[in-house]
Amino acid sequence: MSAVAQTIAQQTVAQKIIAAHCGRDAVAVGEYVTVSPDYTACQELFWPGHKRNLERIGVDRIPRPDKAVMVIDHSTSAAMGSHHHETHRTLRDWCAQQGIENFFGPGNGLRHLVLTERGFARPGTLIFSDEGNIASIGALGALNLPISTEVLVSLIQDENWIAVPPSARITLIGRLGFGVTARDVIQTILRDCTGDGRLLQCCVEFDGPGLDALSLDDRQAILASLFHSGAYTGIMVPDALALEYVRARDAGRPWQVVRADPDATYMTRLTYDLGSIAPMVTVPPDAHGAVPVDQAAGLRIDQATIGSCANGRLDDMREAARLLRGRQVAPHVTLYVTPGSRGVYVEAAREGLLEVLAEAGATILAPGCTTCWGYQGVLNENEVLISTQQFNYHGRNGARSSRVYLAGPAVVAASAVAGCIVDPREMMAEAVA
Repeated sequence: MSAVAQTIAQQTVAQKIIAAHCGRDAVAVGEYVTVSPDYTACQELFWPGHKRNLERIGVDRIPRPDKAVMVIDHSTSAAMGSHHHETHRTLRDWCAQQGIENFFGPGNGLRHLVLTERGFARPGTLIFSDEGNIASIGALGALNLPISTEVLVSLIQDENWIAVPPSARITLIGRLGFGVTARDVIQTILRDCTGDGRLLQCCVEFDGPGLDALSLDDRQAILASLFHSGAYTGIMVPDALALEYVRARDAGRPWQVVRADPDATYMTRLTYDLGSIAPMVTVPPDAHGAVPVDQAAGLRIDQATIGSCANGRLDDMREAARLLRGRQVAPHVTLYVTPGSRGVYVEAAREGLLEVLAEAGATILAPGCTTCWGYQGVLNENEVLISTQQFNYHGRNGARSSRVYLAGPAVVAASAVAGCIVDPREMMAEAVA
């Protein structure tokens, strides 16, 4: 009996989705298979190089333009002196030439949210991308496989070969305590799992009753930062809440909920009690260097930013507004807030959240990546930033002597008011009272 035949009754969610996309009943971990994705998602920063490579190998037409999703999400504005206006035009013109209808220009927001809000990410779908943080689509039961520059292969051939990843399982129980956010959950997981590589190259499946107590925004926040652990991707089996969201956006396109077999094999199994997690701050320069917020409390900050693929969703805007309502950002602090998508921006405006944030002293930026990759909000020498962004290595946001501390939206908003890093729970208690 072949290894594949032996594992038919032991398939994880990732194995089942990959098998379905290569025309097989089952696949074995470590096996190389050729899969045809439902979509390939690209962003503009890498596009000049992609276009040169397409021209170099003589490709002038892709076979499945309907499967390409092209988003301008990093350089949301083309500033004077930058080359981004050229990149925007190049990508827009190429999409028009190829007949790609799924082109989303500046202001539509991050690919992560375009894929979920526009109904591309559906249960059982497989999406190639050029970045690992798009694992956030796994909150809807879609599998993201990051393949970097090889997205060109799937665009040109409508397929690409991959090695079937091992899987890990993280079970969540309990409920988040007062003032604790989903960002604190993933910061805790990164702290525990990055150093020893226990999630390395795994597709991490999340399950457990704790998921029921998390919003879809919370779930996406956890998955978006998972790649810092060395994990390949992540996924959650969609529940009634997720399926209601999908049905409202699928536009009749097919999908199928995929569940792991009861005896599926996992490289590691972990359990986290959400009730035991506290507000966290990740100290530079490592994305897994999380400590309880009180260990960094009192550190003076110069800038605060809320946004990015980790925390630019509507729940994050609500959390920030709840803390900033009736308060003012400290005079020496600059606060930037970036909604993750046009949809988030519109709903935040409809709910009055943007008004609250602006009145508190925040600057609202166009939907997209903005401050996370240092395009806006550049730091001077020795300045300190508290942010919901993804990275905190030296020089990420400007001067190499600057320091970036990572936290959830509650910690960032409270710290912007206090002028230094603080535990948000005291301010939150005052807001509730």
